[in-house]
This record gives sequence, structure tokens and C-alpha cells, in this order.
Amino acid sequence: MALPYITIGYMMSKHASLFHFVPYFLLFGRHPIPPSSTVAQMDEVMDLDSLATWARFIAKRAALFRKVMPMAMENLSIAQH
Repeated sequence: MALPYITIGYMMSKHASLFHFVPYFLLFGRHPIPPSSTVAQMDEVMDLDSLATWARFIAKRAALFRKVMPMAMENLSIAQH
């Protein structure tokens, strides 16, 4: 069940191999708008050449998004009514 959160964390993280771009920007042509509580935690550049670093960052971001995404979805559903 963590895969969606890992994917979000990966897509919204800066990558050293992409010249510090986030994959989300390269895919959609605009910067992602993450929840404000996650912005500071996601500003660090990921070095995907190190498997241990990659795994640590992905796990950290998955936990972060697992925490904030339910709140964001609830706010979205309230805004749509």
C-alpha cells in the first residue's frame, strides 16, 4: 500500500541526475504544488547514485506523504462540494 506514496515522493523530489529538476516538472511542464507541510522536507536533492541514500529518501518521503495525503484529499473533497 506504500507504492502510491513512494511514487509521489519520487516524482516530487529533486534529482541530482536530472540537474536538480523534479520528474513531475519534466513530465507535466509545471512545478508540483505539494502540501505546505512537506515543502521544506522535499527541498533536499536526491543522489540516486547511492542505493542506500535513495532508499532512505524514498522511505522518508513515503512516510511523509502517507501522513499528509489523507488531509489533502479531505480538503479537496470539501472544496468540490
